[in-house]
Amino acid sequence: MNGLGTLREDIGHSFGIGVLLGKESMMEKKRISLAGGEENILGEGARIFLKQYGYEWTEKENKPDWLVTEKFVKEKKLKVKKRGRECVIFCQEKAHFYRGLSLFLQNISKEEFEIEEKVNFHSNGMMMDCSRNGVPTVDTIKQYVVRMASLGMNRLYLYMEDTLEIQGYPFWGYLRGRYSKEEMQECDGFASLFGITLVPCIQTLAHLRTALHLPAFADYKDIDDILLLEEEKTKALLSGLIKTVSECFSGGIVHLGMDEAAHLGRGKYMDLHGPEKGAKLMKKHLEWLMEECQKRGLEAMIWSDMYLRLNFGAEDYYGIDKDALPEGEENLSKEVGLCYWDYYNEGKGFYKNYIRLHQRLGNPLLFAGGAWTWNGVAPCVSRAMKISYDALDACMETGTEDVFVTAWMDNGAETPLQTVLPLLLLYGEYGFGERPDRERLGERFAFCFGKGLEQYRLLDAFDNPGYEVCCAPDTCDNPMYYNKYSVNPSKTFLYQDNLMGLFEKMYDGEKMGGQYSLLGKELDAILSGQDGLEEEDKGLFGYYHVLAELLSIKAGVGGRIREAYRNGNRERLKELAENDLKKIAALAQGLNRRREEIWMKEYKPFGYEVLDIRLAGVGQRALSAAHRVQLFLSGSIPRIPELEEEILPYKTKEMLEGDFQHGFYLWERIVTAGNIDGV
Repeated sequence: MNGLGTLREDIGHSFGIGVLLGKESMMEKKRISLAGGEENILGEGARIFLKQYGYEWTEKENKPDWLVTEKFVKEKKLKVKKRGRECVIFCQEKAHFYRGLSLFLQNISKEEFEIEEKVNFHSNGMMMDCSRNGVPTVDTIKQYVVRMASLGMNRLYLYMEDTLEIQGYPFWGYLRGRYSKEEMQECDGFASLFGITLVPCIQTLAHLRTALHLPAFADYKDIDDILLLEEEKTKALLSGLIKTVSECFSGGIVHLGMDEAAHLGRGKYMDLHGPEKGAKLMKKHLEWLMEECQKRGLEAMIWSDMYLRLNFGAEDYYGIDKDALPEGEENLSKEVGLCYWDYYNEGKGFYKNYIRLHQRLGNPLLFAGGAWTWNGVAPCVSRAMKISYDALDACMETGTEDVFVTAWMDNGAETPLQTVLPLLLLYGEYGFGERPDRERLGERFAFCFGKGLEQYRLLDAFDNPGYEVCCAPDTCDNPMYYNKYSVNPSKTFLYQDNLMGLFEKMYDGEKMGGQYSLLGKELDAILSGQDGLEEEDKGLFGYYHVLAELLSIKAGVGGRIREAYRNGNRERLKELAENDLKKIAALAQGLNRRREEIWMKEYKPFGYEVLDIRLAGVGQRALSAAHRVQLFLSGSIPRIPELEEEILPYKTKEMLEGDFQHGFYLWERIVTAGNIDGV
């Protein structure tokens, strides 16, 4: 791919099947029978799966067009063997069968073929964020279960802080779109049809800011977003949460969280009990949690950052020497799984070193990578791909057998969930056979999802200033080309003020405006040139098309207004007020409506009020800026003080060099230099 001008591809129906996921067949549906019949363990799941691809399940006696036989084997392999109208799928477990079935359907037009893949991981999955305002609907969860089944993935992690109801706690998840027990039981049962285990990810230590800011939970708070430990109230709450989890999920696994509690025991706990070493306090709390889990037959895992730091005596999660040995003062039970999460570092060697550090602790190990869906309003696809290749290669070489990709939605779920698909696919394909190349990924993406991978990669151009010259963001070694620092100019340009933009000196607004203009043309071509584009993609690319058009104007508008004002160019000021600023306002309104449509298809309605306020604010501030300029031009005000203020770099070069991440993620720190998020 050479820049932004050569993207348009015809993905159509070129991969062996006449219908793509979610589309109705233009021909009479073909019928497939499973040798085990309707009552076998694959029955209902197979019916649903085949229907998604335009096929029908039927009994063998009804003379199906194809007969598929499943054979479960002990070996860690998947083999799909087709001869004429018959196919045999050799697999280790139910989830792998569905990958085999998708490979069969993808190649069904071939008279005969044999595909054999090595199974690389014991578990491979995705974590869906259900707590950052966006709470996926039951239908969305089911949709992703089927998508994961086509890839052979066998775990779906649902990250729920306070979005799972607990009997007796009406304010837990209040007005947040929390799940009922019945909803989770329905999702769990559906996932089991495809051999996919739903894993509840709860928080039992920290990361409970949303719940703890309510007066109802004031007595449960230690400091920051950390629970007050060793209190009967806290224990009753967590016991109720674990009990609820055990009643909703049949997989027998729970993720207890316990990450990023830097100030553990330093607030109200210290007032009540005196100072306590963090490692000791954490161990004591986890031992109690494990008792609660064992009562209910649950295996437990936690995020590893706190435990790793405390046991290696390190302040920095990523600053531990590769040869360090654990201090071992407060070792955890060897039954507790440790989730090593890392979305930032580069190089296979780094990941291998950190995996080995974890292995020295002796606990079961899982690796969690990142899809970079949290970077702002668009996904950081190039960086997510680059890091994931490094991390998954390291997992393969170190024997790390449990992996999953996280789709966090920090700061309000601004990026549509759908943009996780490229990374979902990458993790799925890494689970089987050799390291997947770009061609294989493209073919599987087109078949499994009915979409064009390069079209989704195009979204990287919103935040990657080097995108235009990057031919392969996932393998490129030049940091300029794969957004090494995960910069997110699209979010800062979208939200920063038109008259007093905090980030005007951080990015070249005019240059990025030109990139957004080219991007808009590419997105327009996708929308107008693909007759078979699914409604889901029409919504997604339609939204991003409007965003590109808006940013092509807004990226540099602050600099243009400031220049015209300081040069005394009244005609230019009038033009900018009447054209640019008012167009921004109109586009912001359209952007809001399109984003709302996507949200309501992916999530429950709760939480959209945040994006509604933010996007409406973009439009209103544009109108306010136009009004200020017009007042000045009419003589109603003598000057515009906002434009006379000298704009400084938000971060100096020295600050950036010492900064782990260069992106700016929080709306409340972008939209104003004033106080918007505190007293």
